[in-house]
Amino acid sequence: MSTAAPPICDMTVVELAARVGPVPFYRVRTDPSPGTATEEDVLRIQCEEDRICELIDGVLVEKAVSDQTAGLASEIVRMLGNVVVPGRLGWIRGPDGFVRLFGTQLRAPDVSFVRRDQRAEQPLLDEGFSDVAPALAVEVCSSGNNVEELEQKRTEFFTAGTELFWIVYPDRQVIEVSTSSEGHTILGRDDTLDDGAVLPGFSVRVGDVFDAIDLRPAQKSGGESAPQN
Repeated sequence: MSTAAPPICDMTVVELAARVGPVPFYRVRTDPSPGTATEEDVLRIQCEEDRICELIDGVLVEKAVSDQTAGLASEIVRMLGNVVVPGRLGWIRGPDGFVRLFGTQLRAPDVSFVRRDQRAEQPLLDEGFSDVAPALAVEVCSSGNNVEELEQKRTEFFTAGTELFWIVYPDRQVIEVSTSSEGHTILGRDDTLDDGAVLPGFSVRVGDVFDAIDLRPAQKSGGESAPQN
């Protein structure tokens, strides 16, 4: 008789929650069966369906995305690049920039920055996934996310060695800046977002991040569009 553990195909809600935490269940992929998914499945779904899934202890979870979050992530990449690229300081990656955490998870922050010294001058891998936790990780909250899952993700990244984590909230137009699992600061539109010791020289007004994707005509008082110069 085989003593191998059977694949987990009948996971209860409690068991599934223990695996993935507070992730909304509608984003959990059921093929392959929860508990049996591998890194190869992540690549296959990305190739065949153009969908980004994170791998959490054998469970595939589709990444929550929207037009707005993609735009904000792209703007943050551009703004970081204004400092990173001229100084050749490291690498900026988008939402398909997976990082392997704890040997069992593939996480994909919306934006991440890895310093050159973190990779000992080695280039980015041409296949596979990095085991280096980024110095900075950024998540942009969309309607498919909940605060609890983003906070759990933040804790995981700090445990793996990340030094700075931003959670961007488009609905409130604020950015929560964390320098540890316990140290958090909420920045509003008129506050300045910077990378501190992680990326000296980077600085931007929080409102400018959100305004960069808002191309609607400026409004005069009374609701009429102001004339464009």
